[in-house]
Order: sequence, then C-alpha cells, then structure tokens
Amino acid sequence: MENVGHFSTFVLSIDRISKNIKRIKDKEMEGFGLKSSHVIVLFNIAKHDGGLNSKQLSEACGVDKSFISRTTAELEEKNYITRDKNSQGSIYKCKFVLTEKGVHVTSVIYEKISGVVKKVAGNIPDHKKRTFYEILEVFDNNIADILKEEK
Repeated sequence: MENVGHFSTFVLSIDRISKNIKRIKDKEMEGFGLKSSHVIVLFNIAKHDGGLNSKQLSEACGVDKSFISRTTAELEEKNYITRDKNSQGSIYKCKFVLTEKGVHVTSVIYEKISGVVKKVAGNIPDHKKRTFYEILEVFDNNIADILKEEK
C-alpha cells in the first residue's frame, strides 16, 4: 500500500508542477504574443544548428505532428521561425530555423528559464539534482514502456 501512496503523491506533484510551469510560461511569453506551447518548439529549434524538420521537431518535443504543424504555422506567421532556404524536398522535409526575432526571444527564454531553475533548485546540491533527473528519466521510460505494452 505504501508504494501506491508514494505513486499518488508523485502523480499529483507532477501534474501540479506541469500546470504551474505552463502558467509561468504563459505569463512570461505573453509580452511576445506567444503561448507556452510555442516555448518547447523554439527551444528545440534553437538547440539544433541548421534547424529541424517537422518529424524531428515532433520527436524532440515529444508531441504529435499536428501540434508541430499548428505551432510552426503560428511561429512563422509571427516571424519567429522560417523555413531553411537550403532545405530540399517537400514542405514536411524543410527545416525550420530561427529568425533574428526568434533568436532574440529564445535568448530571453533561456534567461527566464535559468532564473526559474535557480529559484526552484538553487539550494539543492548538484549530485542530488543529477540523481533526481536520472530517476525521473527512468520513470518516464518505464511509463512509456507500459504504454507500448498496451498497444
């Protein structure tokens, strides 16, 4: 029974953390005309020199292709990203890259993330943070395995 109680606490905490992170992202991005859903896409494009195509973005962000399609269209419309002019092939194979405006907003996002991380985990020793993230990744992988088994 104890494991069930711990898991319940884990699930409730993760859910609460996720909702609060979304609120923080929404609040911080409002001034740029962006939503929290835009942050993960911009963040992943910025991490990859040369950009990412829709499929790569979908995998990097852990979301479906329809989310990527909607989000990249919104970001293109707002001039935060563009399609790499050197990309070959269909629209789906074109790589998305940051515009100057996208580079600027992404640097602001990095600063804000760093500030939040410092407030949230600043007083936790590095070795404990590493252990926490390693365990969290194991949980994530194990839950994904359960979903694969159910298919």
